[in-house]
Amino acid sequence: MNKLAVILPYNQDYIDNFTEHFGAVVEQKDFYYKLVFIKQRTSGRPINKGKLFNIGYSLMKDKFDYFCFHDIDFIPLSNFDYTPNDYPISLYNGLHPIEFGEHEGIEDFNDFDLVNDTHFGGALIFDKRHFEMINGYSNDYWGLGFEDRDLLLRMVTKGVRLKSIIEKPLRKSFASYNGRMSYSYITPHNNMLRKTTMDSFTMSIWFRINDYPEHGADVDNNRCEYFLFGRPGYHTGLSITHEGRLKGVVWNKSDRPSLVFSKPVRRNEWNHASMVVELESLSLHLYLNGELAQTTSVSAELKDYLGKNFFIGVGNPDSNSWRNFFKGDIAELGLWDTSLTDTEISKIYNDGITSRLGKYTTSHIPVLHHNFDCGYDDIVFDMSGNGNHLFNKNVELGKKWTKTSEERYLPYRREGYYGYIGNVEELTELRNPTDSTHPAITHNRNIFNKKISNFENGIKKDGLNNTKFRIVNRENYKDKHEIIEVVI
Repeated sequence: MNKLAVILPYNQDYIDNFTEHFGAVVEQKDFYYKLVFIKQRTSGRPINKGKLFNIGYSLMKDKFDYFCFHDIDFIPLSNFDYTPNDYPISLYNGLHPIEFGEHEGIEDFNDFDLVNDTHFGGALIFDKRHFEMINGYSNDYWGLGFEDRDLLLRMVTKGVRLKSIIEKPLRKSFASYNGRMSYSYITPHNNMLRKTTMDSFTMSIWFRINDYPEHGADVDNNRCEYFLFGRPGYHTGLSITHEGRLKGVVWNKSDRPSLVFSKPVRRNEWNHASMVVELESLSLHLYLNGELAQTTSVSAELKDYLGKNFFIGVGNPDSNSWRNFFKGDIAELGLWDTSLTDTEISKIYNDGITSRLGKYTTSHIPVLHHNFDCGYDDIVFDMSGNGNHLFNKNVELGKKWTKTSEERYLPYRREGYYGYIGNVEELTELRNPTDSTHPAITHNRNIFNKKISNFENGIKKDGLNNTKFRIVNRENYKDKHEIIEVVI
């Protein structure tokens, strides 16, 4: 019979909840398991998860056949498969924040998602051979973030089996806007488009900026943002703030806004933005480069723009204030009269609104679709067939790669869904740690970046082989399990 050691950083607030749910939910077929809680004696420093995992492995490696490195705030909500695997594997495909006592299973949740697709933490299965091949976890990361990224890069460096994905290049025609007089507009041709922003809808656009807008609203409200795509008055749509953040805003009937923001966008590079309004759940979602950036609530009754134009590259060219002329390039844009899913947003980012065979990548046909590739003079044809053509003013057209070919390595995953009972704000920061401004994440990111240049040599010096600790207390827990307190 295979013997599994589940290694968990100890947390007094979560231990009973985790133990109860793990025992109730995990399928115990042909294996024996033991929960091993490693308790870090406080020394004024934050938790070092990687080092605690190394300690647990070192203490249990002679007694067990394989190991699960598990966060104690990840609560299993379905019948999981914790059996051995031929290569390291992640056990979760989705995560949902929950409260203590809220959950019995997954039937009440339909919005599970990954922290991010490269995340290699939460709950992992390793055998001895692979864990020792990569010299375990790094001991260098204290507090939030990057011990999981370091672990994944160790696997890449040592040739451990991973998913290799080649992201396809995208070549798009685009329009260039000068930030002064150039813009595009669409006059609604039918009631479908006139009323689109009053119900659930989705916006999508590619853009590239050379620099952030020059001023804040307190200095000059005509230059405090770059407006990308939307409707004027109380501007509903997508823009870039003077801080360089992608912003999505939707106004309701009472002229009150719902706002969402991303981290600062990459300059001099193509970025993809999507905004999804879902009235069924009264939610507003903002996506940057295929990944969810932020979600907020939205009113059930949205503003009626009474058939006003849609503008691209400007907020309102006919106003004395909040004109917000865009300076940069804009490529393929689309608008749907429904809320698209996370998967569909990802497909638009990876493959475009239409595939190379000319088929739509979404389940719904857009109400307007402009690729800046088909038209004449200053007119760009609406490729959706709805006749909502785009008109350019002082705009130059060109063609270039919006996204080049890129190879990415992702962990293999089993079908598993977890409830998250930890700090939701910290989880939000960890969704995009490369852009986070959280002090602990920033510190660990700097450590990780410094190690990359000589990573293979770093693996030899940092890991299982230099994990030092001292046991100060050891006690049984609920007969079967164990709590081990260490000084590190």
